[in-house]
Amino acid sequence: MASEGRALQTPRDTELLKSNYLQLHYLTLKMSRQIKHVVIAGATGNLGSHILTALVSHGSFNIMVLTRKTGATFPAGVSAKVVDFSSPAELGLALQGQDAVVDAILSPDPTVSIGLIDAAVAAGVYRYIAPEFTIHPKYDKTRSLPIFRGKAQIYDHLQKVANDQKITWTAISNGAFLDWCLRTGFLNIDLIKKKVLLMNDGTRVFPLTVLPAVGTAVANALAQAEKTKNMHCSIYGVQKCQNEIADLAKEALGPDGWEVKSQDMEKAFEEALSATTIGNYSWTVVGDLIRYSLATPGYNGVFEQNHNDLLGVQPMSDEQVKALIKEIYDELKSAPH
Repeated sequence: MASEGRALQTPRDTELLKSNYLQLHYLTLKMSRQIKHVVIAGATGNLGSHILTALVSHGSFNIMVLTRKTGATFPAGVSAKVVDFSSPAELGLALQGQDAVVDAILSPDPTVSIGLIDAAVAAGVYRYIAPEFTIHPKYDKTRSLPIFRGKAQIYDHLQKVANDQKITWTAISNGAFLDWCLRTGFLNIDLIKKKVLLMNDGTRVFPLTVLPAVGTAVANALAQAEKTKNMHCSIYGVQKCQNEIADLAKEALGPDGWEVKSQDMEKAFEEALSATTIGNYSWTVVGDLIRYSLATPGYNGVFEQNHNDLLGVQPMSDEQVKALIKEIYDELKSAPH
């Protein structure tokens, strides 16, 4: 009899059951979420282009590029959408139905990335790849430098919305970009002129990774969404000091004709820091601030633990580094001046 048991189910009971079921279903989807639809911002940059290549090569993703203007060409199968990055409405519409956003903008101004994070949250995006790709954020001294403050603000904002269960995130630290540094002379190793300007004595060891390997790491992080959920990953190709890289360059290109000098990084740092107070963020100023952080204890260090295996990044042998140096040298030598 009904009086001996529970009352018959009421409409309110039905609604509560439905609500509970939907919440459980949503949580189950979150737990087993597979990332398929990926948006990348900054795909035409030095790093972004390599991330895009890796995403395409992985073959598991439907990829859309957010771009500020028309005209750029992308690989077959990649769609592009022109957006106003200052418009939350436009960004929100562009991100509807997307599983992940890869932020490869790498600008010292945090405004665009913070707006992109908020738009991703509003659109229900599951994963956000932070625009880190540098020294590990645990180094507070480095994060306090003018050129890294914006990156710190972006990271903190992403942590806040993630802590509110609004989105998940992955960040990747890779140290310096080895191939880019060799190609541009950013580490003060000029392959063509055979000139080395040591950062102090050139013995401070730090991690370096080639750009294609960083792209591979991003693709594999997205493919293993649960293993990389709310996780800061560290990768490297080599962990060496400037002297060691210069020695490999001498082996690759021949020992004769090299000029080696030393730079007082403390003096360079003070001058660069002073320049930023008047709005000077020239190549030399930014470079000296970064090189100081690489050369100075307390501003960086080797990765004691790494996620190379998880993200499919292979450490480079000395022979591979020498081959890379020779390849870049030949490129630079044959380039029109």
